[in-house]
Amino acid sequence: MSDLFEELRTTDPLTLDRVDVRRVSRALRAADRRAEARIALAGSVIFEPLPEFIEANLACRGLVAACHATAFGQSMQELLDPDSALHRFDPNFLLLHSELDALAPDYAVQLDAGRGRACLTEILETIGALVRAALERTRATILLDNFPTPYSYELGLADWRAAFGEQEFFAELNLRLARTWRSEPRVQILDLQRLTSRHGLAQARDQRLYYMARMPWRESFLPLLADEIARHVGAGLGRIRKCLVVDLDNTLWAGVLGEDGPLGVRVGPGDPLGEAHHDLQRRIRAIRRRGVLLAACSKNNPAEVDEMFRVRSDMPLQRADFACMQIGWRMKHEGLRAIAETLNIGTDSLAFLDDNPAEIELVRQLMPEVECVLLPRDPASWPFCLERVHGLERAMVTDEDRAKTQQYQQNAARQSARTQFCDLRQYLRSLETRIVIRPVGRDLLARAHQLFTKTNQFNVTTQRYSAAEIEAFARDPSCSLLMVHAQDRFGELGWIGAVLLRGLGGPAVHIDSFVLSCRALGRGVESAVLHHVSSLCFGRTECQEITAQFRPTARNAPVLDLYDRHGFTPVDESAEGVKRYRLVRGASAPATCDWIAVRVETCASPEPTEATPSVQPCPASASMRMQ
Repeated sequence: MSDLFEELRTTDPLTLDRVDVRRVSRALRAADRRAEARIALAGSVIFEPLPEFIEANLACRGLVAACHATAFGQSMQELLDPDSALHRFDPNFLLLHSELDALAPDYAVQLDAGRGRACLTEILETIGALVRAALERTRATILLDNFPTPYSYELGLADWRAAFGEQEFFAELNLRLARTWRSEPRVQILDLQRLTSRHGLAQARDQRLYYMARMPWRESFLPLLADEIARHVGAGLGRIRKCLVVDLDNTLWAGVLGEDGPLGVRVGPGDPLGEAHHDLQRRIRAIRRRGVLLAACSKNNPAEVDEMFRVRSDMPLQRADFACMQIGWRMKHEGLRAIAETLNIGTDSLAFLDDNPAEIELVRQLMPEVECVLLPRDPASWPFCLERVHGLERAMVTDEDRAKTQQYQQNAARQSARTQFCDLRQYLRSLETRIVIRPVGRDLLARAHQLFTKTNQFNVTTQRYSAAEIEAFARDPSCSLLMVHAQDRFGELGWIGAVLLRGLGGPAVHIDSFVLSCRALGRGVESAVLHHVSSLCFGRTECQEITAQFRPTARNAPVLDLYDRHGFTPVDESAEGVKRYRLVRGASAPATCDWIAVRVETCASPEPTEATPSVQPCPASASMRMQ
């Protein structure tokens, strides 16, 4: 299996044909490895051979996937039957595909505006019932595709003049689908309209095969469709790149800064090459708005780069857009490692864009975990060269994502302030850290899912929970999913932590998971949170002990001794290094932790308000050791 993944690592999945994907799919099934992505496909079509294309595409991205297609036209029946093959498969992703002629055979009534709108409402109600059944009866993230416009309109050129013509019918249908489900964290719109437009509807759809066998798509379209599904799956599983690192000379602009100077390099309107670089910068800035950090790694003089951003204020990207820069004459792979260390993220969270094939190849050889993108030769394709990097996608962009760069810049200010203090406690007290702890609400489900899927370092078990599982925890009275918000005098750190407790109401409460964002480490937040957990659990007379577990991974060394430092007693340790702990009632000895003010909210409020002077400092375990 490792040989297969190594072979596929540098393979473009869009180039695989039917023979290739069948070979890959068979190898995956023969290896009998646990599938990280279980993808079910349901609808009024025959999906074969799309499942094989999906499995092969995800294998090229290092993911083991298994697909299951429901019986033709039996979507609702399989959802309602708890013993169906669909439920036995237990998908974590479910594609719901609807053909318009199956939903409304006479949908062409839009030649009459009133009947057309009634038809549209009926279609939306049918789809809505199917989606709600899927949400209620599965744990899957739902991929709901929208509707491509038809080859031609029944009124031809005059369609746009009709009160509710086909053009308006499809536009409103897709718009209402998006508006209906945009606030549901477990629903993603798979944009079939955009994909078929990009590929060409005549080349995407095989109407002859659809009439004969209800197989709607041409084989040439399947790699693109599978790639779009893989994009959603990767984002849903948290397979993301946290930082995009870019070269500067001949990447962000045309020319060499050290030779041409800020006014000599080409970027901007009026010059074909400069316009291509300008558009590439616009695309990179848009990626930043998704919550992807930007960094620069360039062989240049730092003072000249600073001057470039100061002088060329006409560029879409400015110095403030970058969370980190490594400018100098070191090798690129060394610069990338320094960027990852500065941002406190793994090198496997980096994507790297450069125009130099030699630089790209060296990084690929020395840092295979970094996703490298070579700037194409054709300038017209530059603005789109990052679209194939699935790790830059986000299933949902939260407020935390939008503030990501600002948060890292504030953290740099904190680190700068740290140098002014010789005493760590004085520094921590000077931060004026305030945290809010409250149960997860619907407004924070998406953020909770992000924390569970993205956090690697401060993560005691690295248990990855789906959006559906997180929703179930929020509803379960025997569970408590607590969210942690932090801010200090430099600004908001945002919702930086989550703790999942199980077994509330019984004699033993188990800390199932505890995750904290890396930007909150080193200030004692974990101690404040564990003290609250202890107070919450032992505040119930029936609770006699708190149990916990640490499961080691390659990345979570920062929490190796978390429970030991906070008064928990080791119970046992497995051969794999999994440690179990317990904390019995009355065993913890509180100590002061007066640099953090804590407010506890007992219900899910929309947003935390600023901590008031009456908020009390948090005690912590006596065995707490300063980081």
